[in-house]
Amino acid sequence: MEKFNAIASKAFNIELEKVRDTLTPKDIPEWDSMNYLLFISELEKQFNVSFSMDEVLNAKSLGDVKKALQTKK
Repeated sequence: MEKFNAIASKAFNIELEKVRDTLTPKDIPEWDSMNYLLFISELEKQFNVSFSMDEVLNAKSLGDVKKALQTKK
């Protein structure tokens, strides 16, 4: 999912080639609550989906967010 990775790269200010499903807030200094919500918002806009509050709060890694997104396609 190149588009997902590009959005994550921009939202969290990390190099595109370093985006991995295993990354968590502990791995990404820019992953604070505000940037995370902006990331979710951008995903919703770009993929024309809506995440539930449970999906947003229970995601512990980029892979978790990606799995939630894939269930919406």
